[in-house]
Amino acid sequence: MKNLTDEGIRNIILKEFYKRSKVKSENPKLHMYNFPELKEINNERIFENIKYLINENLVRGGIDQGENESFPWISRLTPLGIKLVEDEK
Repeated sequence: MKNLTDEGIRNIILKEFYKRSKVKSENPKLHMYNFPELKEINNERIFENIKYLINENLVRGGIDQGENESFPWISRLTPLGIKLVEDEK
């Protein structure tokens, strides 16, 4: 899985949050860094892809800034993010 493209990482994140919105997730409490499909991916790559999803208005979320670290979070997909996932079906 280490050779996932950025698009692949974003798709995994979008699809998981889509499943969560439909109450069909097997991992509803896991943070993105711990998604089974992303376990071998460097957290910095995941972080950059989460920022992309937020900036492109595909998800609602943010980045909590600590003194020495930043922690991204997503609360839900936007209508645009939902459409993107559903159009891929």
